[in-house]
Amino acid sequence: MNNPQHTGPAPAMRLIFEYEGDSVRLVSQQPVDTVVTDVAGPGDFVVETRDDSGQRLARVPAHGAFLQSAEVFPENHTDPITRVNVEARGAFTVIVPAPVDATRVAVVHVAPPGREELREGATAPSAEAARDVDLATFPLRLQR
Repeated sequence: MNNPQHTGPAPAMRLIFEYEGDSVRLVSQQPVDTVVTDVAGPGDFVVETRDDSGQRLARVPAHGAFLQSAEVFPENHTDPITRVNVEARGAFTVIVPAPVDATRVAVVHVAPPGREELREGATAPSAEAARDVDLATFPLRLQR
């Protein structure tokens, strides 16, 4: 039986972003010891690590990023909680895999496809039909 060497968790970075509207800035980068997988799950916004050529190395969802609504709790607890539109403003945190060749990080809006990109008879667009739009790219400071 083979006995593989245990190398520990792959490098990862905790990134904290602030945003207002579509403007985003990276305010903190911190190496962390944790296991992070490349999760290309659903989401309107993702954060990618990339190499020098701009090739995507990993992609994770940015949960809670660019929220444009808020819950409003009524004074009378028997009234329903409502949701109102607000200006997108706040912060979010992600942990991304940071392989040794990662040199930058990008915040990406995964725009839904237009109606013309729906296949005839399809009830939902194909994954390839989504359009990715880079909102911002930042250098990644890895401690080697």
